[in-house]
Amino acid sequence: MGVFHGPMRLVASDRSSHFFGRASTWKALVMVHEEYRHDHDKGWLAELRWLSKVRTFWQTDLNRAIVDLADPRPGERGLDVGAGMGAATVLAAKRGAHVVAVEPGGTMRLMCRIRRLGNRARRRIVVEAGVAEDLPVAGGSTEVLWAGNAMHHWVDHAAAFAEFARVLSPGGRLVLVDEDYDDPEHPDHAEFAGHEAEMTPVNVVAIVAAMQGQGLQAWGNHQRLAGVPVKVVRATRPA
Repeated sequence: MGVFHGPMRLVASDRSSHFFGRASTWKALVMVHEEYRHDHDKGWLAELRWLSKVRTFWQTDLNRAIVDLADPRPGERGLDVGAGMGAATVLAAKRGAHVVAVEPGGTMRLMCRIRRLGNRARRRIVVEAGVAEDLPVAGGSTEVLWAGNAMHHWVDHAAAFAEFARVLSPGGRLVLVDEDYDDPEHPDHAEFAGHEAEMTPVNVVAIVAAMQGQGLQAWGNHQRLAGVPVKVVRATRPA
């Protein structure tokens, strides 16, 4: 599986330096991401709200659609970045892929680990603390990578895309999907419009260009997926 358990590299940039300060370990990065949330996601009351929504987020049509796009195959090594409760992780493992679920949030990791224990595909699932900017897997170890509603949570897109280029194996592929709540046709537009502005903007054109700068063949668009407007970025590492 290529899971790396030793100290991780800190990927520095102007933006990461602003948020990470003098952080020198992966634990510091995880702590930064724990704080880099929407205001309504902070604090113990927010944790309780998430727990109350377990049934809602345990599995969604969007997670299924993301896994369909990523198309993890039996025996492939997959990476779920910002795995949350593990909805997409479990679906991919059921298809026969070996999946590392990477999640910075402690509560979400706990839920993912509990879910793993109750799943028949648990031997194909590893749950790790980590962030997109410094992934806990070896270089070239991942054949398929995906992320759902995670791009706007990443503190440093440039560092994240450099990591994706590092961990993807030759011929490896990735799928990144964020819901577009700013689209008036999104059913939750009234509640969540503008929420991306609290975090990191998801500009498909800029992200595609940044990934191409990392040597990936990338493309993206705005489309509907599982009945809702989304922003989709896809890429492959040349074989």
